[in-house]
Amino acid sequence: MGYTHYWRRPKLIPKETFKKIVADFGKLLPALEQAGVKLAGPLGEGEPVIDRDVVAFNGAINCGHPADYELVIPWPASGAGGVFAGNPVAGTWFAGHLVATRACPGDCSYETFYFPRVYGPREWEEPDKRGLYFQFCKTAFRPYDLAVTAFLVIAKRYLGDRIVVATDGEDEHWFDAKLLCQLRLGYGLEFFVRESELVKALPATKGGSKDALS
Repeated sequence: MGYTHYWRRPKLIPKETFKKIVADFGKLLPALEQAGVKLAGPLGEGEPVIDRDVVAFNGAINCGHPADYELVIPWPASGAGGVFAGNPVAGTWFAGHLVATRACPGDCSYETFYFPRVYGPREWEEPDKRGLYFQFCKTAFRPYDLAVTAFLVIAKRYLGDRIVVATDGEDEHWFDAKLLCQLRLGYGLEFFVRESELVKALPATKGGSKDALS
């Protein structure tokens, strides 16, 4: 239980495609740091792993953020966004706290975000009928959630229907990531969350209506 993002991806991503994904994500790192997102290695310490073979990171255990409150199984409230944009606690839900902004209780780490170029399935794992393998990352709407969602927008941009991205969040909870990508990379706002899946809008027709690509 907890706020999570999910994706199904191919076992192997071509080297040139993965190189583009990594390069674009790298362009976001200064802006993420400026926004207060403290990234660390997969276990919350050291440096994030971002290279030609894998992207793996977590929030930093020693992030320096205030520890003035307790966050129990946080879930984004309606309209939640930003990073430490005011008092994080906006109420409660049946399992814990509703939060109005990405925040942590003095420890930004949660689950590792792990996205290798070549996925090594465990013995019991099988691909779905499209040949895609399942992965997920529970972020608990910690600050590094912004990095996770931005990376998934980038992956969707380059992999298209070869990756299926789903989320516990609403479209409004992805707005920061989409806007960050748009401002730094020139794309992002064409994606939106529909029925828990990140999809791309089709160009407007002559009548002005839009549909979406999955």
